[in-house]
Amino acid sequence: MGTIFNIQKFCLHDGDGIRTNVFLKGCPLRCIWCHNPEGLESTPSLSFSQSRCTACGRCLPGCPARKIEDGKIVIDRSLCTVCGKCAKACLNGACEVMGREATVDEIMDDVLKDKMFYDRSGGGITLSGGEPSYQPEFSLELLERSKEAGIGIAVETCGAGPRPFYEKAADLGTTFLFDLKCMDPERHKKFTGADNRYILGTLEYLFSRGADVVVRMPLIPGVNDTDEDIDALASYLKENEGRYRYAEIMPYHSLGVGKTRKLGGEPAHEAETAGEEDKKRWLARFEKNGVPVRISE
Repeated sequence: MGTIFNIQKFCLHDGDGIRTNVFLKGCPLRCIWCHNPEGLESTPSLSFSQSRCTACGRCLPGCPARKIEDGKIVIDRSLCTVCGKCAKACLNGACEVMGREATVDEIMDDVLKDKMFYDRSGGGITLSGGEPSYQPEFSLELLERSKEAGIGIAVETCGAGPRPFYEKAADLGTTFLFDLKCMDPERHKKFTGADNRYILGTLEYLFSRGADVVVRMPLIPGVNDTDEDIDALASYLKENEGRYRYAEIMPYHSLGVGKTRKLGGEPAHEAETAGEEDKKRWLARFEKNGVPVRISE
């Protein structure tokens, strides 16, 4: 049994071909720009959209965490048990529980419905999050079952999980979509809550295994996209040329800001979605360093 918060079908950007992305709960990092804050905690969390709420009061009976003030629903998160009754009562979709328990069989039944599309496109299943290695046994069982079914397997990872997870996933022939956020350990710690020495050790291990690795670099304007940051990333990629399939820039988008507020928090970083000028500058800087990179949509 594992905890997931979403399954997205017919995805085209997280691995080869047409894919089903399974998003798992829990992550050891706290990136200030997190795009999926609903995946940070390992347990279910409540998302509440004030703009959708009409303060009808259907969610109030029996809930000690809610009251109406100035015509609006106010939630005391310290009293909320994420029981889900509000989501069932709400007629406007203002309340949503992010996260549910699921078995491997349940997920595989869903994934296998689209096997014909994987077969035709060279696609498969991608485990994302959150961080799949945060639920190592569950993730590995999903990968094993998918491989047995003839489905391509990929994992999107920050590299901070336990080494045995990466060893077993590599043995299965997993494609690793590996986030490389910043080369300087102290700056990495400032942005994510952890330095990157263990993470780089994980990536070196995967390189040494000859694993199928795609290096993905989330670049955030004004945070980790200085010329010095990009030069350091480019230097690392240059040193390891031939050990990864390709490198890809993942431009910052601001969707995580609204998600964080719906979860009852305030975003640690708030900025405009990366623009075309940002992308041109990033590509030009990598090109100057003689390192080819792609840029995702």
